[in-house]
Amino acid sequence: MRPDRLSCRVTLALVAPATLVGLAAGWTRQPLLMTGAAVALALAGVWVVRVASRPLVAATAAAEQLATGNFTVALPVTGSCEERALADALNRLGAATARRDEQLVGALEDAATQRDRFYSIIEASSDGLLLYDRDRRLVATNLRCGELLGFSVNELLTSHVTALQEAMEQRCDQPELYRERLEQHFARSDQPHQDHLVLRDRRRRVLRRYSRPVINQRGIQGRVFTYTDVTAESDLDRMKSEFVSTASHELRTPLTSVHGALQLALSGSAAHLAEEDRELLEISLANTERLVRLVNDLLDLSKIESGRMPFVVQPVAINALIEEAARGMQGLAATRDTRIVASAGAANLVVSGDRDHLLRVITNLLSNAVKYSPPGTEVRLGARPTSEGIEISVEDQGPGVPIDHVDRLFRPFSRVGAQERQTTGGTGLGLAISRAIVEQHGGRIWVERAVPHGCRFAFLLPALTPAGAPAEAGRAA
Repeated sequence: MRPDRLSCRVTLALVAPATLVGLAAGWTRQPLLMTGAAVALALAGVWVVRVASRPLVAATAAAEQLATGNFTVALPVTGSCEERALADALNRLGAATARRDEQLVGALEDAATQRDRFYSIIEASSDGLLLYDRDRRLVATNLRCGELLGFSVNELLTSHVTALQEAMEQRCDQPELYRERLEQHFARSDQPHQDHLVLRDRRRRVLRRYSRPVINQRGIQGRVFTYTDVTAESDLDRMKSEFVSTASHELRTPLTSVHGALQLALSGSAAHLAEEDRELLEISLANTERLVRLVNDLLDLSKIESGRMPFVVQPVAINALIEEAARGMQGLAATRDTRIVASAGAANLVVSGDRDHLLRVITNLLSNAVKYSPPGTEVRLGARPTSEGIEISVEDQGPGVPIDHVDRLFRPFSRVGAQERQTTGGTGLGLAISRAIVEQHGGRIWVERAVPHGCRFAFLLPALTPAGAPAEAGRAA
């Protein structure tokens, strides 16, 4: 309420009764005297109201100034105790509000600076970027992302997510696979995830897609995607795979002939050979067998990566698979004084996949663990259900894997070091083949440090209902 209106209402409340009394008295007797007294009383009431309402009027005006954003207003701290308290409270309110306003302006300026810096960084990036909030709404992108995906920035930010997904599916080789892999990114809300996209809009383009959660003190706030053009790398890998496949095919026939001839020479004429000649033939046979394994592994890796390796998909009981892999590696473990301890967390762990290829993965991991384990130690093989599927792990007590080797450990011909290469043998393709097989099954494989020492290899496969377990268990038995 405005101060002048408040003053008028108080004045009327005091003057009106006095005036009525004066008029009534004037009608009865001594009209002039009583009328004059009533007028004097009314004037005195007006003066009293104006004097008494001055602090309230000033306080109201100061409050209105504060409401309009003028925080420099200050009231004199005078008058009665109540008036001084009111003035002091309004002055302190104005000062506190001014400080808060200054802090808010500073915070807004910092936020604007951070926003401009963020957009400058993402626009300068050679990778495409998409930022989703918790409700999977697209809230930020950059020009490079539009160039890679074939959209304008405005289309990315204003189109509905469903429309964008449908448009991307039309540009991909396998729309259903695109949809499935995209859901895998959001399914692991607290974990990073990576895959590849093959787009065939105007020309073939291969993009590496990597995502990770956006986390602050309030938890997961969204997910950020980066897109990297790896078309040139993909073409080189394809050319390399084609060359390796062709060369391996050409090498397999002569190597098979040499291998067979050496075996015949050692078995048929061994009694007529000198000791030195027999030793040379045995060395040649051993190296020929190693070359045959290398060629076979190269061919298998090439087929898996190019999608030409046949996979017989059926329900696979993990318990039976673990037991068979452990039995098959007991001989190697005995020669190195190592014990394999196999256990599965549940009796109904079933996945959908190629049984022989999955057995090969577990055997590769067990073989590496046994080779790198010190004598007298244990290698633990186990499986457990998780929220994402079934995790199968092999843990040893060996020297572990150096941190700088982890990123390239699953690449072809990658080994831990020259000393281990000489003592353990192998082609250096086992982990690369294992990763390719796991990824073909829609899973992922990784390595981590074991406690208190050693390393732990694990791979995750999508779980299947245990309906196929009895039939698979019968086959394994």
